[in-house]
Amino acid sequence: MSILSTMTNLLFLPGTMVLSMLGVTVEEDSGILRSFINSVFWGTVVLLIALALFE
Repeated sequence: MSILSTMTNLLFLPGTMVLSMLGVTVEEDSGILRSFINSVFWGTVVLLIALALFE
């Protein structure tokens, strides 16, 4: 179960770090801002990987 927990923490890390820098707790945010940040971050990572592979 620790592997799943580690993967989940890694997945949410970008949004959690930004919330921390802004001084917003996860409870105050309700996950909306964190989800948006995670989507933008991981979408960019996947896009860059796809462009590198298929170029």
